[in-house]
Amino acid sequence: MRLKISCELASNKIPADYRRKVVSVMKAGLSKSNEAKYKEMYSGNKQKNFTFSVYLPKPKFNGAIIELEKKKIVINFATADAELGINYYNALMNVRDKLLPFSTMNQIRVINIQIVKEEQIVTERMAFKTLSPIVCRDHNKETKKDWFYWWEEEDFEAILKRNLYFQLRDKFGEYVKSDIEALEFREVAIKKTVVICYNLHVACSLGKFELIGQPYLLNHFVQGGIGSMRGMGFGMIEVI
Repeated sequence: MRLKISCELASNKIPADYRRKVVSVMKAGLSKSNEAKYKEMYSGNKQKNFTFSVYLPKPKFNGAIIELEKKKIVINFATADAELGINYYNALMNVRDKLLPFSTMNQIRVINIQIVKEEQIVTERMAFKTLSPIVCRDHNKETKKDWFYWWEEEDFEAILKRNLYFQLRDKFGEYVKSDIEALEFREVAIKKTVVICYNLHVACSLGKFELIGQPYLLNHFVQGGIGSMRGMGFGMIEVI
């Protein structure tokens, strides 16, 4: 399920760490529309099976502040879980036309929510572009520390595939491991970017790439994102 959420801002200035503010809008709506689902999603370290990206009109980056050409943003939301998608659609409908805090300097209002038609991928080879950067995170359970890899680093693909297996084995079963291992990632035009998220500097990958693999996996990545931290606004891709 894919949603396009059009929003108006009180000011054209937003914080560089704006993804957490988008999450707060979703949480505000979900806490009112379905308290049980809100607790399920946010009371613990639950995997978020959705992704989102934010369209910023001609942004100018000035340190901790981003200045926009217009006082508008568009949030693109996607999930492969229809039931979860309906919950977030209802959550955003719950806060539509309401003025919500977006930072100490700004407020936001959800104006319109559209369900976007999705096309199914039926081939094993497809070109994509990132709508939000892909995060490849290696989490050390002993030290509780994270290390982030971008596309051209040696361990990027191995760690990404390992993470994909842990994310997808419950949904697709153990056989998904061999299909994930068979995935071929081919760079078209990828660059490294560093993004601030919850005051953390995250190295990630942005651009165009080609992916060869089973169509059900390619569809899942388009519908629910690819990589880590998807629920914080990373890993959203679309076919080009």
